[in-house]
Amino acid sequence: MSTRIAAIAVATFKEALRDRLLVLVVVFAVAMVLFSRVLGWLSVEDEVKMVHDFSLTGMSFLSLFLAMLVGASSLAREVERRTVYTVLTRTGTRTEFILGKFVGLVGVFWLCLLGAGLVLALWVLTWGGSIGEALVAAMIGLMLEAIVLTAVALFLGALAAPAIASVGTFAFYLIGHGTEALRELTDQGKNPDFAAVYSVLYRVLPNLENVNFINATTSGRPVDWGALGAGALYVLCWTSVLLAGAIILFRRRQF
Repeated sequence: MSTRIAAIAVATFKEALRDRLLVLVVVFAVAMVLFSRVLGWLSVEDEVKMVHDFSLTGMSFLSLFLAMLVGASSLAREVERRTVYTVLTRTGTRTEFILGKFVGLVGVFWLCLLGAGLVLALWVLTWGGSIGEALVAAMIGLMLEAIVLTAVALFLGALAAPAIASVGTFAFYLIGHGTEALRELTDQGKNPDFAAVYSVLYRVLPNLENVNFINATTSGRPVDWGALGAGALYVLCWTSVLLAGAIILFRRRQF
């Protein structure tokens, strides 16, 4: 990482930490973790498993809300405040600016996820649970998901207004977690008239379920670390494409 990218990343990190929306979203995530115990009492199944499932799902929403509310408007705020002009006139390139913003935002989002994960771990231990490899795998999956959602937010932020970028990021999240349904539609001869279309869509659309290991905390089955590694490569490929698109779009913008 070049010195200029690192400097932009640090500035982005510090600026995002001062964002009031960030605090609200993190408080919401922590509240979901604490509230999960109430659902555990109401559940007829293992209470600790319910705490894991509800809390980790809330942390997935945490990544989404951070990308929508902070990441999608990040570039627009820089242009509005004219700080982008200062960076670009000091020999910084637009490519370095996008990469620096990406690294800084990912750093902030990971910090929030790790903080919520720490609260979850302490909460589980308080109620007699244990911290196993399934929880670690689920956390890694959430951090990988945060990477690609940040790249989506920056790409759409370079393309459109913050409101549209936020909606687009939300749509990406919904599609990414719904893609597996397309595979189920073609299994065992279901919907044969549309099987070819569903098969193509399944291969083209993003699939965030590749890094979703939340169910591993409740299933009791061993973690498939090879599948997690393949999911990481999948996420990195999508992230590379989205960042390349964001850089191209940002280079073409007129200030």
